[in-house]
Amino acid sequence: MMIFLISGCSNDVTGSENRLSEPYFLALDELISTDTALNENMQYISLDYNQELPLSDSDKKSIEDYLHSKYHIKIYNHTYEQLIQEGLYNQPRTTLKGILLKIEKQVQSDNKENMIIEASKYRSNEGSLSAKITLTFEKDQWRVVMNTPTKES
Repeated sequence: MMIFLISGCSNDVTGSENRLSEPYFLALDELISTDTALNENMQYISLDYNQELPLSDSDKKSIEDYLHSKYHIKIYNHTYEQLIQEGLYNQPRTTLKGILLKIEKQVQSDNKENMIIEASKYRSNEGSLSAKITLTFEKDQWRVVMNTPTKES
């Protein structure tokens, strides 16, 4: 019986950790599925988090693991400058070999049931977009209710 109780607690903790990352899973999926031409032949996804986001290291790890399992490619935590330094772009053009997802801002409502995540997707100067993705928590799960483009090139 003691083993059963410990196992039950462990699963609950895991579920709680994933629940903190779930809106980011959905928002990033929404962003990646917008303008799929930018995803063509992508070799990686790089995540650039704003330091002011309320994400723990375990939240970030959950997001990275989710993206890796869904898209089956390498996940980096590099800025644009770091990707260029690492040679992760195509020559002679300045097009990245993958996509850079920059998570810039999270705004959560007072009732904690609505959230806006501002993020951008970058492949090149001619291929990028930014959006405000609005999510809501209903029936024990997060869902995207609106994707508002703020910039496209």
